[in-house]
Amino acid sequence: MILLCIIFLLGAFYLLNIYIFNYWKRRNIPQAEGQKILVGDASTMFLRKECLGEFFQTMYNKYKHHKFIGAYLSYRPVLIVNDPALIQDIMIRNFTSFHDRPVPINEEVDPLTKNLFFIKGQKWRDLRVKMSPTFTSGKLKLMFSIMTDCGKVLQDYIEKNLQENKNVFEFRDLLARFTTNIISSVAFGIDNDCINEPDNIFRKMGMKIFDQGIVQGMKNVIGLLTPAFFVKLNISLFHRDIYDFIVSLVHQTIEYREKNNFHRNDFMQLLIELKNQGYISVDKNSKDEDEIEWKFEDSNGHEMKNLTIEDIAAQVFVFFSAGFETSSSTMQLCLYELCKNQNIQRKVQQEIDQVMKSTESKEITYDLLHQLKYLECCVDETLRKYPIIPIHFRESTKDYKIPNTDIVIDKGTAIYISLMGIQRDPDIYEDPMAFKPERFLNSTTGSPKVTKGLVYTPFGDGPR
Repeated sequence: MILLCIIFLLGAFYLLNIYIFNYWKRRNIPQAEGQKILVGDASTMFLRKECLGEFFQTMYNKYKHHKFIGAYLSYRPVLIVNDPALIQDIMIRNFTSFHDRPVPINEEVDPLTKNLFFIKGQKWRDLRVKMSPTFTSGKLKLMFSIMTDCGKVLQDYIEKNLQENKNVFEFRDLLARFTTNIISSVAFGIDNDCINEPDNIFRKMGMKIFDQGIVQGMKNVIGLLTPAFFVKLNISLFHRDIYDFIVSLVHQTIEYREKNNFHRNDFMQLLIELKNQGYISVDKNSKDEDEIEWKFEDSNGHEMKNLTIEDIAAQVFVFFSAGFETSSSTMQLCLYELCKNQNIQRKVQQEIDQVMKSTESKEITYDLLHQLKYLECCVDETLRKYPIIPIHFRESTKDYKIPNTDIVIDKGTAIYISLMGIQRDPDIYEDPMAFKPERFLNSTTGSPKVTKGLVYTPFGDGPR
């Protein structure tokens, strides 16, 4: 009897696996081959042979002849989109059908998820409208002097070490400390010196955000495979001491500024405006990006409220965590390529020398940066070859019929786009693993082969 029960359960489990792994076939969507019990298509990722970005790059390389392909992360069906034109539809043309990300959000347990990256639907749209004016060219230009001050600290640090015959630098860590200085200054309004103080609390907290220990790794896996279940378990995605640190700093900064009538040209000051008056004063000489043309179905009659302290803390958190790591990694990888390619390095240096000679000022200014076209091409090429965000992911917020087909993507489907796959595709970029900044001299995408659709999107595209 026991043996019969075991056979029955194994048979039921086998049939259930067949049913689950036929999800895409039942919808007439091509799907990857060779799903395995428990892990689906992601066995290499579960065995830690590939990271998330490498897994989706492998899937792209294997199935790029399909405009889209169904796959399974364990038992979770996901749609991998490879076609540049369809990617453009998802991210721009039909944005209102894909405006969310398939990430776990529990505002009560994890208030830091109430930021522009995580939140969904109408809440995201309202916050997006409020936050857009903080990133106008005029607002960023006001913060430029803060950034150059941090640059001088880095320059002095390197010169001092060279004078002491210390000429070997761990640039990955040093640049992370440099960008942490900048972000803490413009986001919190607090001047730090992580460059000369590697154990500074801001640097420690920045490292902790990206801690990938066993516990955090398990959280990430659960959130990736079953975001809804993750929320029901009331799991906090971030360390509690990170939340306490961010909220405490925001409280102290706002209290000090309002009590002493102190004003500073930084991101925090703009968030205080959103807290007190519900909007940001628009620059007279900058285009107002506040007018968002798209609308959501539940937007009618929705009242936008002023930001709370927790709302501000959530925005500061994502600005801090996303800002220092992406920027420092891009700089590190760009310097790595310049060291490998001495001829390119010389061109960059010649351009900088030429631009600096053309001005009476000995200082780098905001306007001078816009004249460094070849250097900008180097940064673009770095982001092409080494996309800091290896994938884009979206969630269908309604049933969506793929143009020129009878195929419908069900509401709630997770969509994945492999940047590493597309931006290293030899059919799109000639000799893709070669570092060629010239690709971007006369092209915003770096590829003359693609005339429509999106292929170069290192930080995404469209309203999100």
